Amino acid sequence: MAIQIVTLKTGDQIICELKELYTDEGEDRKGICLLVENPYILSIIESQQKYLTENYEEELQVKFSKWNPYSIDTKFKLPYDSVMTISSPESGLENAWKEKVNQLDKLEDGKSEN
Repeated sequence: MAIQIVTLKTGDQIICELKELYTDEGEDRKGICLLVENPYILSIIESQQKYLTENYEEELQVKFSKWNPYSIDTKFKLPYDSVMTISSPESGLENAWKEKVNQLDKLEDGKSEN
């Protein structure tokens, strides 16, 4: 599982499990597109106190928002040309994303049992 932060050309920064889809298996395979699983938009919650105290060493608070809130899907195919950068998240951010995904999985499991 490769958890990555993907910056899209739209400006959105999403955290997700990132995979690559290929035409075939083997050495002759060619990439088709990227597959993002459980993507969430990352945004920083600005603190008013930060501006008053000018203490920039405070930890940043990050908000997770569902990337495509109009869909029930959790996996999306992205063309390569829609991506600007791919980077690794800080460990605390990665753990927070994993907790969020695990909570949602538990909720979905509870719904399917009823």
